[in-house]
Amino acid sequence: MPIALNREIRKILEVVVRKARDEAEGGSETALRQLGVADPKRPSWLSEADAALRVRLRAHAKTLGDPVDTGEPARMPRLIREMAYAHWHRTLFASSDVCSSDLEFAGPMLPAIFPKDDPVLAVALPPETRQRLSELVEGLPAQTFKADDSLGWTYQFWQADRKKKVNDSEVKIGADELPAVTQLFTEDYMVLFLLENTLGAWWAGKKLAENPDLARDVADEDELRRKLSPPGYAWTYLRLVRDGDVWRPAAGAFTGWPTRAADITMLDPCMGSGHFLVFALDMLVALRKAEENLDDEAAVVAVLQDNLHGLEIDPRCTQIAAFALALAAWKRLAGVRPLPALHLACSGLSLGMGKEEFVRLAEKIAAAEGFAGGRADLLGRSRNPMEEQALARRRGGLEHLYDLFDQAPILGSLIDPRRALGDFGTLFSEGFDDLAAIIGKVLESADRDPEVREAAVTAQGLAKAAELLSRRFTLVATNVPYLGRRDMESELKVYVDKIHREAKGDLATCFIDRMRGLVVDDGSISCVAPQAWTYATSFEAFRLALLKSMRIPSIVRLGSGAFETISGEVVNVGLYIFVLAKPWEKIFAIDADRANSSERLTAMVKVENVITTKELLSSPSAIISFSNTRHAHFLGEYSGAFQGTSPGDGSRLLRMFWEVPQLGGTLEPFVNTPSATGDFKGREQVIFWHQVQAGFDGAAIRGRDAWNRSGIVTTKIAPFYSTRYTGELFSTSSPAIIPKRPDYANAIWCFMLSDEFLSQVQGVNSSFGIGNGYFNKIPFDLSHWQGVAAERYPNGLPKPYSNDPTQWLFDGHPRGLANSNTTYGEGQSLQFGLAAHPLQAAVARLLGYRWPRQTGSSFMDCPAIEEPDEIDRAGVIDEDGIVCLPALHGEGPAHERVRGVLKAAWGADWREGVESACLAAEGWDKDLESFLADGFFGGHCKLFHQMPFVWHIWDGIEGGFSALVNCHKLCAPDGEGRRLLEKLRDTYLGQWIGDQRRLVMSGDATAEDRLAAAEHLRNEFTAIIEGKPPYDIFVRWKALHQQPIGWEPDIDDGVRLNIRPFLTARPRGKAAKKACILRVTPGVKKHEGADRGGEPYRDKVDYPWFWAEDHDVEIVDFAGGSEFKGRRYNDFHYSRPFKQAARDRRKSTTSTESEAAE
Repeated sequence: MPIALNREIRKILEVVVRKARDEAEGGSETALRQLGVADPKRPSWLSEADAALRVRLRAHAKTLGDPVDTGEPARMPRLIREMAYAHWHRTLFASSDVCSSDLEFAGPMLPAIFPKDDPVLAVALPPETRQRLSELVEGLPAQTFKADDSLGWTYQFWQADRKKKVNDSEVKIGADELPAVTQLFTEDYMVLFLLENTLGAWWAGKKLAENPDLARDVADEDELRRKLSPPGYAWTYLRLVRDGDVWRPAAGAFTGWPTRAADITMLDPCMGSGHFLVFALDMLVALRKAEENLDDEAAVVAVLQDNLHGLEIDPRCTQIAAFALALAAWKRLAGVRPLPALHLACSGLSLGMGKEEFVRLAEKIAAAEGFAGGRADLLGRSRNPMEEQALARRRGGLEHLYDLFDQAPILGSLIDPRRALGDFGTLFSEGFDDLAAIIGKVLESADRDPEVREAAVTAQGLAKAAELLSRRFTLVATNVPYLGRRDMESELKVYVDKIHREAKGDLATCFIDRMRGLVVDDGSISCVAPQAWTYATSFEAFRLALLKSMRIPSIVRLGSGAFETISGEVVNVGLYIFVLAKPWEKIFAIDADRANSSERLTAMVKVENVITTKELLSSPSAIISFSNTRHAHFLGEYSGAFQGTSPGDGSRLLRMFWEVPQLGGTLEPFVNTPSATGDFKGREQVIFWHQVQAGFDGAAIRGRDAWNRSGIVTTKIAPFYSTRYTGELFSTSSPAIIPKRPDYANAIWCFMLSDEFLSQVQGVNSSFGIGNGYFNKIPFDLSHWQGVAAERYPNGLPKPYSNDPTQWLFDGHPRGLANSNTTYGEGQSLQFGLAAHPLQAAVARLLGYRWPRQTGSSFMDCPAIEEPDEIDRAGVIDEDGIVCLPALHGEGPAHERVRGVLKAAWGADWREGVESACLAAEGWDKDLESFLADGFFGGHCKLFHQMPFVWHIWDGIEGGFSALVNCHKLCAPDGEGRRLLEKLRDTYLGQWIGDQRRLVMSGDATAEDRLAAAEHLRNEFTAIIEGKPPYDIFVRWKALHQQPIGWEPDIDDGVRLNIRPFLTARPRGKAAKKACILRVTPGVKKHEGADRGGEPYRDKVDYPWFWAEDHDVEIVDFAGGSEFKGRRYNDFHYSRPFKQAARDRRKSTTSTESEAAE
């Protein structure tokens, strides 16, 4: 039985592999630069050998699709990635206990892993890189490669950072991104269940047919499972059921399969690191030993030679799978032994040559078959009619083959070579078995020309892939790739629309559809796949096709926690077995959806359920449900579910309401996903609505029928938090449930507050995230929930109010808002108790900030506050929005001024314990002065979603200069923000510096550090005011001529962009990577790749950053690359002269256009 890597070692391996990729890619780029691979001309310092290697590398780069002659190796990302991967894995493979001493011997047996004369491995990485890679490998625990899944985890970790970057950017997934994004490492229990209930079920059915007495008098399923295990292998997940007195495999006996294990063929078309194949090796070895009386070595060789086949879209993963399978074989044999050629191939290789060049191979193929022709006749013809016809047929076949594999990097095993067959000669119509050998012969001269050699290597690899893709197998088992239609790049989308019309909603279902063409009649498909096809409306036609045309012996519903060993991955999956045969009436089903790890594994060997095909076909939309809902009423009878608006570019069009001075005009409230279930949540955001209405690219305005109505907003993602809805614009991620009658509202709200709501949602649609239409299909008992509502809300639902400063309903008062649903006695103040964060509110009010209701915004049943409150009337609000912690510029220290705000808020109710209560409400157990110095800003960032509107600026030392600043005033228009920053530098900080100088002159030694820190801070302020990179502001949606020059912030651009210079500026002597002149570094997204989504076409002269790739972000004054990419980077830097030149150019163009118009 294969051994799995334990959790602790897996964590160590992840850290090592991620470091190794950075080291290897950096070293590869350095080596390529030394060889001048990206240079148009050969560098003068190269030796003849290095020059020859340079030529080979350039040819290889062209094959990979990288540009050459750019002068910059960083623009050859595919070559760098391949080189880094190859060198790291050579180092890694050499460390394996089994073959470290036999690597040289193993190499010739595994050309897929150790290609002869591979140019990337011929490059010598810098000595420091080689040393670091060796140190990383040596630092791995000795047990790392005793586990059979170590190589698979290595690949997952190698791709982890790339996968995150692609997912975060939300670019459409094409050939470059597909391998990193679509693969998940399959859990051992998934592989075992699927293989044991196909291969194992076949064996069990065969043994029970041969000897029914095996099942006689067995106590239970466990005992029979043990009896049916072959020598040397114990079934763990094989399910057996009793029909009356007769035991049978739950998934069937697969009686249409071959009668001998030797004749069973298995393919994994998405083999990844070879997980299914490695596990199948042990099973099939045991079966063949038992049937054929083979010894271990003969059985291993026989299984590799006859039974196992694999395809994979990623060349790197193909190498790992080959090594993993060979390593598993060698471990069984206790050392390296000669192995037969493995039936593994990469289905994602591109041809690496033009079509004309490829079709030219037809002449050599024809010659190899005896149709070479001879001396030209009088008419100049060198071939007779028969030879010409043969050549034309070969050309036609190659043209079709080229067209198929031209898309290989994006299609992989979706390619069906049989579509290229037809009337094009025996080479193609009879299959591809000899194609690799023929191409090998006709390209024997490839070594003379590096480009021809590269093409030959690729063509031979494709020939092997074509051979496998054109065959049919007894069993096709895999974990399908995961990619929704909306994330597909256009080329992939067009293909699946044409070829897999009913399955086109997800790449996973396209592969299920494709696998139907890879199995023989009565053959089986066994796969891990998302559950969406079993219930989603978009898959109804596909679902019906499967139910009507195939036998589905077994379904296991696993749910979103199935991939436990991959942190952060939330994929709702199931295990499915299909047979290409007439459907059965019964489907053996296991529901382990909401189980934890131990419960799930127990369910898979104990729990059983039977659902019938007839019942599924007669149910609405043929949803495959494990529960009976035939007599239920549904939520859709009493309410409508409405989808909300998608802005298209959230970073540009959405703001937290506290980022802007007030609502109205271009800004509208926007209800977003609530972070918890409660009365009035999710009211933090506002949207630039006029831009959305004007037709913003990618935006979708939806939900009009819900606007200005009361209801409930919920999330589309488990655990489905819900909150009250009061008619505002709302997000597509938070559907609005609007009762059809007002008297339904209370009952529906109580239902959505309950645990039963979650249970019912997941019963209808077990996906982690669901479409809004499914809320209509949730079973709902109106009379029951009306009774609950009558007891819980005898006076009706509460009216809108909030004591949370992050909700726009908040009234801006530190004492908190009175509950408008409570009646108070005469003379009792409506202000009572505490706001959720009274000191956060008090500081904001001191600095002049006002909440939306204080600036004229009204909401349903929650009007604007027209009258000034006690704080306004007390005259305690600061005028310029700068409050220094020490007393400066004739103003008192900050803690005294905050105390003044609290006293004004409490008025006659002020007493000694109020301040302590406010501190306790903020979780602070010291005094107010220390809270402002050390606790306020961290709490402010956390409370306000890392988008602070009060900035605590300091010089980096305790007791030094510190000031709280209202960022709205610091970012004020028409130069006011710049003048305020200059005032902070020259007046407040200037006085502080003068004070420290006087203290130094008087002999105060402690003042020297404060003076140095303050003078350094002054220089940082000057750098921000001038805006020289990296202290500049960059706004990706503004054209180059509109970019700020110096401190010219636009408050509408939001905190995230305007705060960047303050995150760049550093206090004196601070070594921490994230240290900045803010008291705590906010967790605002910065520097981390691109925003999600893609930008429509923009002119390079105005928006050069949309013509960039990842490596271009480091370039100051980047003027644009050769291709429009549309990636939404936010961390470019442009100098003052570069931006000024753009303004001048724009001004000149505008003047010219005006003159022409006149």
